[in-house]
Amino acid sequence: MTNYELMSTKKISKLTTDAGECLKKAVREEFRKKALLGQYVIISRNGKACRIPAKEALEIAEGKSRIKKQKP
Repeated sequence: MTNYELMSTKKISKLTTDAGECLKKAVREEFRKKALLGQYVIISRNGKACRIPAKEALEIAEGKSRIKKQKP
């Protein structure tokens, strides 16, 4: 039996959640660095690549955007 087979669904879910949070943190850190340097980032908006200032991307990532979020 492999380690994967021994893990419970709950543990796999926890690991997935932790990995997602780690990725979000890393992206925000990169946005901060780029914002300090006055650089741009590429994000996806409505499925299309969009170049925006890193400062704006950081505001969006931290939920401080001046842009109103669209309701689904």
